[in-house]
Amino acid sequence: MPDPSWQATRQAQQAQRIHQHHVRHHRDPHHTAHARHTGAPRPYRPVSHGSVRGVRGGRLSGLLFLLVVVAAVVYVAHDPELRTTVQTFARDLLSKVQSG
Repeated sequence: MPDPSWQATRQAQQAQRIHQHHVRHHRDPHHTAHARHTGAPRPYRPVSHGSVRGVRGGRLSGLLFLLVVVAAVVYVAHDPELRTTVQTFARDLLSKVQSG
């Protein structure tokens, strides 16, 4: 009877070879071109969650930004003094931008 650790090592090596073959097969240019023409789903591409936003992160941060803007507009609309201050600031800023 073979040594169990030797047998486990052989099985791990065989699994690794099968996995490498599978990965190589999916990276084959001919297979990729064929998959593109058959309408097969595109391979998974990891999404960065850092400074570059992915699709999901872009939607979520866009929605959050919209909620903050709406909340600020509602808050400014209810406070007449703050509304006047914001309008003055916006006019000054617009005139500076237009003047160059």
